[in-house]
Amino acid sequence: MFEWTERWSVGVDTIDAQHRQLFDAINTLLQVEGKPAARDLVKVLDFLEEYVNNHFGLEEIYMRRLSYPGFPSHKGEHVAFINDFYDLRDEYDNDGATPELADKMGRYMGDWLVNHIGKVDKALGAFLRDRGMK
Repeated sequence: MFEWTERWSVGVDTIDAQHRQLFDAINTLLQVEGKPAARDLVKVLDFLEEYVNNHFGLEEIYMRRLSYPGFPSHKGEHVAFINDFYDLRDEYDNDGATPELADKMGRYMGDWLVNHIGKVDKALGAFLRDRGMK
């Protein structure tokens, strides 16, 4: 399980609220093991597909608007995550919902999220706060 704590806060309310939603979705994936996974997995996949586009889009708007110097590498991480997400989505489309896929997806996304927030988003949050965003 991936627990949201203030340790993961970047100090920008909108971004933190979205990160909390992602933690919840990832934990839903990790909880489907041993249950019929199809309904839960497809619900989370649909949420994640919309989420990554909206959340990454919001961060990228902030970065562009404020000329964030780390924008190219930060966007590159978003692109890599989206590509990996769609590889996992393809696996679902080809093989269906399985507890193993839900676990694999939840663990991958959770690990990526805590590493991304802990480094990349924290730096962005500090930059945005320096520019007056809360």
